[in-house]
Parts: sequence; C-alpha cells; structure tokens
Amino acid sequence: MTVDPFNRLKHHTAVVVFSLVIAGVLFATGHAVSRIGGAVPWFLLFLVMIIGPLTKLRPSITQWYGGNFPLNWRSELGIWFVIWSLAHLFGVFRAIGWGITGFIVGMRPWAFAAIIAVIIAVVLAITSNTWFYQFMGPKAWKWHQSHGTYVMFYLLTVHIYDQIFLPSGINTEDPLHFLYGISILIVVVLHIAAFVTVVAHYRKNDKYPSGVH
Repeated sequence: MTVDPFNRLKHHTAVVVFSLVIAGVLFATGHAVSRIGGAVPWFLLFLVMIIGPLTKLRPSITQWYGGNFPLNWRSELGIWFVIWSLAHLFGVFRAIGWGITGFIVGMRPWAFAAIIAVIIAVVLAITSNTWFYQFMGPKAWKWHQSHGTYVMFYLLTVHIYDQIFLPSGINTEDPLHFLYGISILIVVVLHIAAFVTVVAHYRKNDKYPSGVH
C-alpha cells in the first residue's frame, strides 16, 4: 500500500482526525452510518492512489516539503483504510444478522470483489512495517505493496460501479455516488498521465526520473 514501511504517531493522529472530519460532514449532511462507513475508507484509499502519480507529475512537491513527503503518508492512510473497511464490513454482517455463510454463498459479483479487496487490504496492512520490509527486501516489498494496492483499488471500483449504476439507471438520490465516480476518473487519469510523463522523460534523457526503479 506504500513504499514507506515506517508508521508515525503524528501521521496516524492526523489521518484519524481527517477521517472523523469526513465522517462528521457526511453525518451532518444526512448520510446513514452504513454509508459513512463505506465512504470514509474509499476517500482514504483515493488519497493513497493519487500520491504516487502526483509526485511523478510534480516532483517539486517533495522538494518543497523535504523528506519523503507525501509518499511517507501512504502507510498510515492505508492502515486506517483497512480499519474503516473492516468496521464497514462488520456493520454489513451485523445488518444481515450475521448470516455470513448465506451472504458469501449467494453474493453478487460486486460483493465478491469487495470481500477479496478487503482480504488483500488486510494482508497489505499486516505487512506494512519494517520487519516485513527487511524480510522481503526493498524491491519485493515495494512490488508486493504497490501491485496489491492497484488490484484492491480496481476490485473496489466494481463495488462502486454497482452503487452508481442501478438496474433502473444512474443513482441520482445521493451526490456521494457522483463523488465516487469522479474520484475513480481522477485516479485513472492521473496514473495514465504519470505513466506518459515517465516514458517521455525516458525517451528524452535515456533514463527514468529519480525515484522510478
């Protein structure tokens, strides 16, 4: 979920506060707790997904703030994405009376995709620390985290698609669904733009930009 295995208390605190602000805004605008439980982790994941391409498109971001900013926030964002996602999942199971077996057997494709995504997220969170970083080695650990995050994101877009497009047409009852769609579009556009930028840099300089391995 990140290229930075270190977890910092101040980052965790900031992410928690940010999460609660999002939850508070959604609650104040009349959203149900179940909706909030699904929205907060999605927007945390959205931040995780856009940090990488933004640093490729605007390397000056890291120069302005120094250190490994904003890449060094992805671990904490990812871990709290997992915590909120599990809380949302438990809320779903509670709502159906803990009929987990029946839910799994008869689940629709979007639900299956979401369950697999959460499992991947838990694995990424467990391995998002210095012990696994040293055990796997930097390159294998980065490959594991990065590819796992991409797979998880696109699995969850299946779930989001089901929320936006109903059998009767586009869900227009809740503006939150439009934000979901816009966030997916932003992530895809940024990743394509970052890829093109890296390739253009390579073609011009016969080497990749710093930070691309």
